[in-house]
Amino acid sequence: MASIESHFATENVPRLLSRYELSYYQEDNCIEYFIVDKNTHEQISYAIIFSLNRDSKELHVSRFCPELHKQIDAKYLSAACFYILIHHFGNIYHLSKDYSITLETRGATYKAFFSRLKDFDFLDQGLRLFKTAAIMGEYPEIDVNTSMIEKKSLQEGKTPFEVC
Repeated sequence: MASIESHFATENVPRLLSRYELSYYQEDNCIEYFIVDKNTHEQISYAIIFSLNRDSKELHVSRFCPELHKQIDAKYLSAACFYILIHHFGNIYHLSKDYSITLETRGATYKAFFSRLKDFDFLDQGLRLFKTAAIMGEYPEIDVNTSMIEKKSLQEGKTPFEVC
């Protein structure tokens, strides 16, 4: 791999993993992620859903609501979460650096969060409907250990979000 893991990630991902368990449910080209507090066993995340479009070579962030900003002493944990989950998704689907990451978000969210994620070099591609910003960045092909993220199977009577 050409790139190396960032100082930000080596400092903040262990903080995230010391407090939270990460798991996922996979269906075809879509993964829904879950964040659970290790102490209380409470699910923290609201909706974290990534999907893959192999034709356009895009990893699409359908939803990213980790809700970590509502937790105590959580500075940088949402960014660390985004970092580890993007690389987990990339590892699952064996993505190469010719893939891009795409998402749509409010302009204010782009400025306050996504534009500050230096590991991804996101650019605002312009406004879309309902004043959302179309965001695109390169997938940074980095060999990141994501083995701590546990795969879940559906429990009877429960279904994942059907956004994919």
